[in-house]
Amino acid sequence: MQKTILLVSRDQTIQANRTAVLTRAGYRTMRTASLTSAVQLAAYCQLTIIGNTFSSSEQNQFIETVHEAYPGLLMLCLRSSLSHPEALLRHVANCFGARRGESRIRV
Repeated sequence: MQKTILLVSRDQTIQANRTAVLTRAGYRTMRTASLTSAVQLAAYCQLTIIGNTFSSSEQNQFIETVHEAYPGLLMLCLRSSLSHPEALLRHVANCFGARRGESRIRV
């Protein structure tokens, strides 16, 4: 089954680039710039990637809100820009390889 990744970023160019990388790697993607809609869309994915276009405070609040609603959802929180496609794919693979309880990974 193809895994679905939700990309949450205010920067459409970053979202488009990450979508292209992830799609080429065989993942399905959904995108949003809204934290409110991201909480709702999280129900339809296996991994959520929240970008560094949100403040640390916004990221933390999002993680807590989503974790409360979907405790098993994997989350990759990017604290800095991640420009190399190989690095993104490596972090995504690490998330999917995480054991239960290791669902919050920050980069």
